[in-house]
Order: sequence, then structure tokens, then C-alpha cells
Amino acid sequence: MPSRSFCPDRFMKAAYRLFIAVEIPGPAARELASWQAGYLAADKALRLSPPGQLHITLIFLGPAGEKEKELAAGELDRLGERQSFDITITGLVGLPRKRPHVIAAACEESTGGLKAIHDDLAAGLVSAKLYKREKRLYFPHVTIARARGRPRAGLAEIHPEPVKFTAVRVTLYNSILKPGGAVHEALKSVQLI
Repeated sequence: MPSRSFCPDRFMKAAYRLFIAVEIPGPAARELASWQAGYLAADKALRLSPPGQLHITLIFLGPAGEKEKELAAGELDRLGERQSFDITITGLVGLPRKRPHVIAAACEESTGGLKAIHDDLAAGLVSAKLYKREKRLYFPHVTIARARGRPRAGLAEIHPEPVKFTAVRVTLYNSILKPGGAVHEALKSVQLI
């Protein structure tokens, strides 16, 4: 996914590749791993996301230096008084829908807390000149696999049991690109109350 930043020169010598996400607790991540094993593992066109790296992305910042990392971490401090909220992961969807290269688990959240955190972070990061708002609407999801070819899975026919959890932590991550896929390093977290 391309960077939404204002500073294209950050691509040159970026120390970080930043994003902010809601963490998925261990029990919910294990349930999603069972979705992967039961519905997607046999498809050799897919690379499954490791269960320990599953998350709901709020904002993808892309390449950044130390200064940008500190500014993004400062935006997290404003979330410390936010209430935790329940999320239900409901089913699988291909993104983009016509020729998917990502298999995602769609998220539902009835209180508006997830969108409110996204919108507040976006506003603060735009003000700090670290982010440019996207034209498309925010679609909360968990990337559970990436396609290396055309996936065989008929996602519309897959109906797993919903996964429910309480969102209690928002984290700034550094995504480190490796030959086997990205590794996500937590840089700073805030606990929702």
C-alpha cells in the first residue's frame, strides 16, 4: 500500500515504515488463525499473516524518520482517555474486490469508537503534516493473507463463526520488510480505559 504522507523525500532514507493499529488479543488472534487453517491454508497462492501480527490498521503512514516517529507517537498520547469497545470480526472479503491481492476479515463495531479513533488520529496527523486523508472511506479489517497469484478460495461461500473481542490497546508499529513478509515491531502503545 503506498504512503499517504506529504513528504515524498522520506522514501530516500527512511528509518521506519510506520502504521498505527488496534491490537488483537491472543485468544481472538488464535480464532483467526483457525480461520486461516480451516479455509485458506491449502491455497498455495496465499501467504498467511502470522497470528502474532494480526491487527486492525487505523492509519498507514509509510516511510518516516525519527522526527516523524516521535510526532506519531505523540498523537497516541491523546488516546489515553478513550473507552475500550467491542469488535466483532464477521467474515472474509477480498481487497480490492475485483482482483484481490489481500484476504481480509471484516470488522464491525457498533459504538463508533473505532471510526472515532481513526478520525481523531487522521486529523492530528494531517495537522502534523504526516498524513494525507484518503479519498476512500475507512474500512476496518484484519489482513489475514496476501495473494501471490489468483486465490482459489470462494470467499462468499466461507461462513466462519464470528470472532469477538474488546479493543483495549492502540499501537504505533514499525513494519520491517523481510523476504518472507513484513515483521511488525511495536514502538509505542496506549491502553484504552
